[in-house]
Amino acid sequence: MNLVARALVPVTLLALAELSLGCDGARSQRPSTGTAGAGGAGSGGVAGASSGGTSGDGTGASGNGGAGTIGNGGTGVGGGGGQTSGPPDGGAAGSALDGGDSVAGAPGGCGGVFCEDFESGQVDPAKWSTPSIGGTTMTVQTKIVAHGKYAVQFHGPASPAAKDYVYIITKNAPASLKTHNFGRAYMYITPQRNDIDMGLIFGGTAGFPQPTYMSIANHGTGWQFGFIKLMGSPGGEVQAYPPGAIPVATWTCLEWEFNDDPDEINVWGDGNAIGSLNNKTVAYPAGKVPGTPLFNNMDSGLIGAFTDFGFGFYDWHQAGRPAFDLYYDDIVLNTERVHCLPP
Repeated sequence: MNLVARALVPVTLLALAELSLGCDGARSQRPSTGTAGAGGAGSGGVAGASSGGTSGDGTGASGNGGAGTIGNGGTGVGGGGGQTSGPPDGGAAGSALDGGDSVAGAPGGCGGVFCEDFESGQVDPAKWSTPSIGGTTMTVQTKIVAHGKYAVQFHGPASPAAKDYVYIITKNAPASLKTHNFGRAYMYITPQRNDIDMGLIFGGTAGFPQPTYMSIANHGTGWQFGFIKLMGSPGGEVQAYPPGAIPVATWTCLEWEFNDDPDEINVWGDGNAIGSLNNKTVAYPAGKVPGTPLFNNMDSGLIGAFTDFGFGFYDWHQAGRPAFDLYYDDIVLNTERVHCLPP
């Protein structure tokens, strides 16, 4: 009996050791996609496990790999599929002031309410409409990408005979984006543009190519942010021209905020502020008094509801234009600022 009891002791200790390491639960075997942020505590579980189940230590259950938020100043990187939150150890999620922002739209996942990384190798016709005119083309390709294997390419031919456009436009944008929204897209353009007015990204009403919308565009070699009303009366537009050139032949992490209450655009490039459109920054039409209403004696409700978001280009003054290519990757739309992916 003594020999049997002695033989059982190592086996019992081994089993206890396995339990203390978490080897008996699925939690310890799931890949984690969160990382501690600068100055943030890395303790606790990681929200947004990549394959269902329950995230570690105090987080909520993830839905098919939902993106999560790490508390205690950590940074959470979203997994694939739905969205969940649940700070580790029951603590509060970190704030933008203490390094606790969640990073939305990690490659292969989505931390926003709408995203597209083109990793299916195609533009989903159930998700996007694809209007084009003037010999432009749209292709999902593998040669120039920001992350993963695929990115979408829009090609503009040289010297088109009339204004031309090609876009992917959301078909069912979430209702949570209708008044105030944020976005991010990686953008690459070559060669350098010198157009008078070429729209790039927009958010606005249905009815393309004549919606009411907010626009991120180029003007000369630089930026143009605008409110444009092409449908109804009175029609018109206001524009701002912030300083700085649009980067060429390199991927730029472009972020924006579109707000209809009050009406305003804010834009960032690679995490740095580029500029804004509001009632104090209008440069076109000339002579507008800073601080007076943005358009039609209104500073709020000019859009009505953001229902459509477009990515591509619309060249309004194409005469003599050289051929060019424009690429987008890792698109995210959200109800709070999205931020760039970690390098």
